[in-house]
Amino acid sequence: MHLRRFKRRDGVVCREVAGETFLVPIHGHLADLSELFVLNEVGAEVWDCLEEECSLEDLAERLCTVFEVQNEQALTDAEAFVRDLVDAGLADEAPVAVV
Repeated sequence: MHLRRFKRRDGVVCREVAGETFLVPIHGHLADLSELFVLNEVGAEVWDCLEEECSLEDLAERLCTVFEVQNEQALTDAEAFVRDLVDAGLADEAPVAVV
């Protein structure tokens, strides 16, 4: 089981336009339109989940519920997409709380 948790990064604007979901990073007071990201329906669902800190298992469970996909596939897809979000500077891995 993964202990890693993720959350979307501040400074990213999300807008739905004509059925498309767009992410636009804001640097200073300006939107960086050269770094515009378009999400499909699954990506938009993951982005919504990342409003609150959540694990890859949390994401996979939600994807299984919403899209009727098998857990193993949902977990693989969630992990790959979250890695892309982190690499693009749109999400961060949350520090693990030590108990």
